[in-house]
Amino acid sequence: MRFVTITATVVTFASLLLPASAQTTPDERNTIEIFKRAQTSVVHVKAARMGAGEEGSAQAVGSGFFIDREGRVVTNYHVIGNSSELQVVLSDGRTLNSIVVGTAPSLDLALLQAKMPEGEDSLPLSLADSDAVEVGQKAVAIGNPLGLHNTLTVGVVSGLARDLPGAPDGLGHAFLQTDTAINPGNSGGPLLDSSGRVIGVNAVMARDGQNIGFAIPANLIGKVIPQLLTMGHVYQPFLGFSTVVITPGMAALFGLPVHTGLLIQEVAERSPAANAGLRPGTRQIPLNETVYALGGDIILTVNDKPLSSSHGLTAVLLGAKPGDRVRLGILRGEQRIELAITLPPMHF
Repeated sequence: MRFVTITATVVTFASLLLPASAQTTPDERNTIEIFKRAQTSVVHVKAARMGAGEEGSAQAVGSGFFIDREGRVVTNYHVIGNSSELQVVLSDGRTLNSIVVGTAPSLDLALLQAKMPEGEDSLPLSLADSDAVEVGQKAVAIGNPLGLHNTLTVGVVSGLARDLPGAPDGLGHAFLQTDTAINPGNSGGPLLDSSGRVIGVNAVMARDGQNIGFAIPANLIGKVIPQLLTMGHVYQPFLGFSTVVITPGMAALFGLPVHTGLLIQEVAERSPAANAGLRPGTRQIPLNETVYALGGDIILTVNDKPLSSSHGLTAVLLGAKPGDRVRLGILRGEQRIELAITLPPMHF
């Protein structure tokens, strides 16, 4: 009788375990690192509002993030508007009392000051150049959706320069669109790129769609913060003219000579625009319950930068001060000219 010797190899469970770096993809490790670095910079904002219903008060919740080491927090104005008491909750659960430093309701932004513990600095997030953001790049949100503190969601930038019906006046054609999940409570929190820099402040989610959210671009935030720090509000001068954004379809319908720009509709008497010589349209054309004024000046550039939306003008004005001259490249009939509007004094 022949005996066959069988050699068994015993594999322990521990030997099957892979190092953490081998269990995750490079993109997953990037997401993990973003969260580890950014989570302590993101806060949960709680705003108590008096006089709401029979109970006498209500609480709004949102998110925010530290913008410097002194405890200043950026969030949405709609999160803290009309609040009587403000608090921010840190990533470790500690609650800090806060006050409002400044607000910009027309841009849905606010700056808070959290009362940091003595000897402790806040860890700020840095702002990216949102003008360099491209459709398809990674977008990571960290915030407090539905009360779930320190929640991370991941997606991509889905669109640029979006306009939303009912959005604050200063945000026309400004929003970044993302499919990163944005839910109630995410408002005011950061939308981050793959380097962990802020490309936008999460502000709006689509009511009639899934995975469609919108963020206020970082470059606008960078212009607003210094003004909120020094004045408590932003300088938004009244120039005295109204416009409509020209689209290719509108240009074809009305026979306009250009496919982009701002068509002047009205110019207020004795306004800075009137003093600069800006001319409104004189031919009234009704279309779909809207009356368009044709034949007026078309603004093509602002300070030599091409202009395709009202947000471009808003962005220029946010970086300006009283007495500055804003140069407008105008198409008047078939002639291209330049006009300069002197910005008026600040009104409080």
